[in-house]
Amino acid sequence: MRPAWLTPAALIVTLGVAGCAGRVPTMHYYVLETQDVARSAPVSGLTVGVPALRVAAPYDQDRIVYRVGENSVEVGFYAYHRWAAPLGRMLPPLIAEACQGLSGVQRIEAAEADRKYDAYLYGRLVVLEEIDTPDGVRVLVRLDLRLVRNGVTVWSETVAHETPIDRHDVGDVVQGMASSVRAAVRTAQPALQAALTD
Repeated sequence: MRPAWLTPAALIVTLGVAGCAGRVPTMHYYVLETQDVARSAPVSGLTVGVPALRVAAPYDQDRIVYRVGENSVEVGFYAYHRWAAPLGRMLPPLIAEACQGLSGVQRIEAAEADRKYDAYLYGRLVVLEEIDTPDGVRVLVRLDLRLVRNGVTVWSETVAHETPIDRHDVGDVVQGMASSVRAAVRTAQPALQAALTD
């Protein structure tokens, strides 16, 4: 027996309301990618692993963070633009890429669980966000980095970088974030080089 409320008229109204709700917007997913630039590595030297990074709140989730206004205490999250993988796992390849060319280093890479390294470059993501101001859109990144050899921290530094974004498209913002990570890490290369060769 059909429920009393499920009359043809009720069914038409129900379908009409559902139709008015419209389509759900498409979800978009983003990755932080390396530039895959071919480099010749020395045949001997130190091996350095970059383990997955710890990620501070509110960046420890799949939503991309933005902030309206300089030094605003309010953050926003894109509803339909998400990270395709955890940030802590996407950052090590970028950091390793930015460290290429260090003297005396045979290989620096995202650490693999079954491989032993001469040194480990640990990190913590402190900030990774879009900042919207009347003057334009910028990306800010801040990382805490720490080099460990034989279980001892031999170097640590907080690095940061801001990148202006020409177009306010989420894809452009994500590319700006990757560029900012590389640029921030490169500012630490001289000190990191000294720590590796001491």
